[in-house]
Amino acid sequence: MPEFTFVGNAPAPAEFRQALADAMAATNPIDDLLVLAGRLEEYERKYRISSASFAQRYQAGRLDDEVQHCVEWAATYDLFVKTKLVHLSPSQAHG
Repeated sequence: MPEFTFVGNAPAPAEFRQALADAMAATNPIDDLLVLAGRLEEYERKYRISSASFAQRYQAGRLDDEVQHCVEWAATYDLFVKTKLVHLSPSQAHG
C-alpha cells in the first residue's frame, strides 16, 4: 500500500504525480488487502467488535462515545471493502 512521507517542502506537482504513478504501478492489491486486514484486526481486538458490525453501527450513529470517534477505522474498512470489490472476483469479494 503506497505511503508517502515528505520532509520539508512537498515536491513539485509533476514530481508528485510521477512518484504516485510509480507507487501505484508497483502496488499489489492482495498485499494491500493483507495490510488493511491486519489493521482491521487490531481495531476488532481492541474494541471487541467485528469491522462489519462496527461499520453498520458507525453509519447509523449507534456507537458509544469510545468507538464513535474511530474515523480511521471506518475509512480503513471502507478501503478494504472497495479494494476487494475492485480486485477480486465477485465470489471471492463476498466470500
